[in-house]
Amino acid sequence: MSAAPSIFNSSTADLHQGAPGCRRYRTDATILLVGFIGAGKKTLGFIASAALRRRFIDFEAVFRTKVQTSPQEFTAAHGFVRYREVEIELCQELLTKHRNGCVIAGLGVTASLARPGVLGAFSQHHPVVYVRRDKADLQNFLGGDPDRFNRIFEVGNTFFESISNFDFFNITQEPTHQAESKVHASLKLKEIERVFVAFLYRIFGQAPKQLFSADAFSEAHTYSLHVPLDYLEGNNLDLETLDAGADAISVLLSYKDYAHPGVVDRLSRHMVTLRKHTRVPIIVDASADAHKPAELYWRFLEIALRVAPDAITAWPGSLEVNRRINSTKGHCNIIALHHQPSPLEGENYASLIPFIRASFEGMDFEALRLTGGHSIAEDTLSCLVFRQKVTNALNIPVIAYNDCPEGRASIILNPTLSPVSLCSNGGSKLSMREAQRALSSLSLRRNKCFTIVGQDVRLSLSPAMHNRAYHSCGLPHTYAYRQIQDFCEIEDIFREPSFGGLLNGITISLPFKTDVLRLLDEVSPDAKDINAVNTVVLEYRIESNGAKTPFYHGYNTDYIGIKDCIYRHLSPANAVRDVTTALIIGAGGMARAAVYSCYQLGVRHMFVYNRTPSNAQKLARYYNEWARSKGDGSFHLDVINSIDDPWPSDFRLPTIVVSCIPGRHVGTQSPVELLISEKWLESRTGGVYVEVSRCSTLEHKSQTKI
Repeated sequence: MSAAPSIFNSSTADLHQGAPGCRRYRTDATILLVGFIGAGKKTLGFIASAALRRRFIDFEAVFRTKVQTSPQEFTAAHGFVRYREVEIELCQELLTKHRNGCVIAGLGVTASLARPGVLGAFSQHHPVVYVRRDKADLQNFLGGDPDRFNRIFEVGNTFFESISNFDFFNITQEPTHQAESKVHASLKLKEIERVFVAFLYRIFGQAPKQLFSADAFSEAHTYSLHVPLDYLEGNNLDLETLDAGADAISVLLSYKDYAHPGVVDRLSRHMVTLRKHTRVPIIVDASADAHKPAELYWRFLEIALRVAPDAITAWPGSLEVNRRINSTKGHCNIIALHHQPSPLEGENYASLIPFIRASFEGMDFEALRLTGGHSIAEDTLSCLVFRQKVTNALNIPVIAYNDCPEGRASIILNPTLSPVSLCSNGGSKLSMREAQRALSSLSLRRNKCFTIVGQDVRLSLSPAMHNRAYHSCGLPHTYAYRQIQDFCEIEDIFREPSFGGLLNGITISLPFKTDVLRLLDEVSPDAKDINAVNTVVLEYRIESNGAKTPFYHGYNTDYIGIKDCIYRHLSPANAVRDVTTALIIGAGGMARAAVYSCYQLGVRHMFVYNRTPSNAQKLARYYNEWARSKGDGSFHLDVINSIDDPWPSDFRLPTIVVSCIPGRHVGTQSPVELLISEKWLESRTGGVYVEVSRCSTLEHKSQTKI
């Protein structure tokens, strides 16, 4: 099977003409999805429409409305020439009338010669996404003669690349066996929904920061996991190893990789795989080859921007090339590269600064990576001085180390995006665990102790989970539990010398999440809204006289976990809309977090059921007053008093159910019985059920149907 032509086959002169636009768009710019029939454009269009609150326009539906028949039927009746005329007319009409606030899917059924100009002009100011799909899957979907399919695919692939400025590989697959349930299929679709929506947010420069994660470009000893492109295509690929504590992932490409005609397809496929299995920024890192044509390297950098990475690395080029990359990078960060054969030494920085500025003239870069050649261990301190002086001179993040086995110490002590590998290979790269342990041995990673406190925390999984994670990542921290009965014992813990010394933070469990508020000096905004805290950290303020004053900072992370769990498992069919309803079971501190989670997801109609109605009324009263104080008149939290009560007829059945009752009664070993009316759980589209419990022994009575 011959390889499909790609944009790499274009003349290298194209680097300086036919610009794909600046890749910076109005926040409401219409998104256009193009690609082969069966690639999933309509499904992704629905997802984008719901997530970005935009109007969805299906080209085929518009065509049917216009001519009262399908494109295929029209072509059969009137011939291809006439169909092309109508298609071009409709295409131009759609792109002219709906330039903002829409998602359009389905254009590009045929690769006519008249339409590239229309679509090319549209792509100057709008994102046009080529939705790719596995070639074998497309052939199975379309059927027909393989040779004919190959010819169509080659022409179509070249055409779609020429009119688009972004690539997204749709790897969602339908169940291959009837035994696979619709639930499994919807969860697969949910995975691709998360990845695709995040992809669109990055296009518009709105990529969300990972909560409570270090900024990858900060000087907090962050790491970049270096993953060769061919590793992602290996038979023994273990995707779980990619999510092992690194702050970014660098996809490494050699000249052989990006000279391959199918590199765009490969790169877009692997970017989606990485996005599905990790949550960190992704950097495309291509190595230049001094013995190969430079034009191919620069052409690849432009192509790499099509997959919307968080950053790309770039060697210096001509002024014209630098400006070209800069004008088309969109919201992607650029890490400028410089290497010298000799070690990085503190006194050599002065001549380097003007050289860097001249080499990268015309290109705005957000960070600089400097590497030196052969070195000895004694060069490490000089390398640190060198990095600090360059950082001060350029006022941007600087990554600096000697890239050789003898330079390992400089990699360990480099504070920003130090390179780590999946496993120790004896070369210059260390594994993530080795790097963390090395910092700990140098006392640059302080040993921290954490504990969970509450009336019944012996069965909590928190210590086991945290300690296992610390061990896996090579961190020196520990996590324990401490069972208490009275709130005054928490006050005693706050006064203990170990708190802030050996003990750095505590997790607050039942039933003290609200009571602890009065002990705190500062509370995060979300914890203040929820009126409950589950995490307390001792921090310090530096007074004007230089004295350190301790203060207690409270957070609520419960709602983050609940919100993420709901979002991950709520199928696209149940995407949050104005009519979405949620049911919260329980009325304690966790229920407060659950209400807040649903509110943050956009749910405005909620009901709470609790075995003690007065506590449920108290929760409802608090949140209804809170919403009014925020000026939100659409929020509604009401109480269901009994499982025998019918679901309120004015509201849809819930598609989100969160159980916030403990697994066992506090102070006893008797399980809590969860009773829910089956009539509340009859949503035709199903939904998501989240059980927030400290143990897995929760018993469900016959009335429960989840």
